Amino acid sequence: MNSKREDEEPDSLTAVDYIKSRDKLEKEARELMPFDPSECTYEKGELRQPIFACITCSNENNEKIGVCYSCSIQCHSSHELVELFTKRNFVCDCGTTKMSKTIDGGCKLRLKREENERRPSIPRTGYSTSGPSKSHDIRMPAEDIPSLSNIYNQNFQGLFCSCEKPYNPLEETGNMIQCYFGFTCGEDWFHDECILGYKPGTIRKHNETKRHEQGKNCLHKLSPPGEDARADIEVKQTPPKTYSVPYFPDLEEFDLFICWKCVKEFRHIFKEIENDKKVTLTKLPHFNGVESTSDWKEQYEKVIDKDYDAPKSKKIKIDPDHEVSYSIFLQPDFRDRLLEIKNTISHDSKLHEFLCNNEYLYLDDPIYECPEDNEGENSTTGSLYDLGTDALLSMPRDQAIEGLQAYEKISSKLKEFFKPFAEQGKVVTEEEVRDFFSEIQKKKDK
Repeated sequence: MNSKREDEEPDSLTAVDYIKSRDKLEKEARELMPFDPSECTYEKGELRQPIFACITCSNENNEKIGVCYSCSIQCHSSHELVELFTKRNFVCDCGTTKMSKTIDGGCKLRLKREENERRPSIPRTGYSTSGPSKSHDIRMPAEDIPSLSNIYNQNFQGLFCSCEKPYNPLEETGNMIQCYFGFTCGEDWFHDECILGYKPGTIRKHNETKRHEQGKNCLHKLSPPGEDARADIEVKQTPPKTYSVPYFPDLEEFDLFICWKCVKEFRHIFKEIENDKKVTLTKLPHFNGVESTSDWKEQYEKVIDKDYDAPKSKKIKIDPDHEVSYSIFLQPDFRDRLLEIKNTISHDSKLHEFLCNNEYLYLDDPIYECPEDNEGENSTTGSLYDLGTDALLSMPRDQAIEGLQAYEKISSKLKEFFKPFAEQGKVVTEEEVRDFFSEIQKKKDK
């Protein structure tokens, strides 16, 4: 009789499958977090870098607090975090006096590095999440000086856009776009419908109503009896796609976006470049609380210059008594044109001064990234084994030695246990695994 069972029990698996599933999980984890979270960026100074808002620490300290990628994993992994993506000229807040009310609020990564510099280095197998040595029963307060360059907006409270709502990827059906300039809004993220001034949910409601109307009274669309069933309904139902906002440009058409709040703050500056077709793809007004697409269109037509026929060239009228706010959408190669303008206009002009003070608008504005975790998926280091070993190395010497000896014993026994299953392609049942550990416990109790 063949020892292999065709119908496997749901609670059993082969040793080979178990190993493959473990490797798959580790590979997925590395794809989601591909960088080596072993160094805090605090001492690197002001960077354009990925930032995470720590809601837990913010609430504890009554301060808005943002931390770098590494600290989000190593120091704040058990906290409530909100990913903010990139923020410009930002210095990590972890371990600074902004976290002074947090117990043991010192940065674990910087503390560990300082400890390693004071004592002989210990060979590491991978990065550690164990924090400072457990042999030191010391709670490290947050005492480092916070940066004055950091700008905090509502994102650090988990809120986004002019609608001031938390981002929920499971419910979002529109697009969110970050303001590139960010001087006034703090590089906030905006819903495409909110950019035009619709009341939140208006476009979604519009599209749902449209789909509902399209689905009514379909009997007249049925083919005569006997014809191919595939032609029974002329209009096939398809899963709803992300809704589009009327008058909003396609995401592929423009490079970056500057919100109406930032444009309004520097109205006299943007007025000089907003109609340059090499800089601006289009500019669109922002109204307040518009409840339908027809209402938005009606307001839009009241403020555009009818002298121009091409939609992209339509010029917003500025009423001296009631100025219309608007956002700017930049051409893919706008940087080249801004640099050209900067080099040709008078050095005494306000525009020249503005461009000199905001060089990232036309020069490279790179995003700092942590060094990649170079441990390959087949590597013997940088895995769960590494994390366990690193944790042991942070213990007092006698406890670490005992722990390593215990690990070696259980590891050896597990290899012996799994080896025949792997070689013969046999399944490992839950009962067999329980019996294995039960036997070990019995021997330990003797």
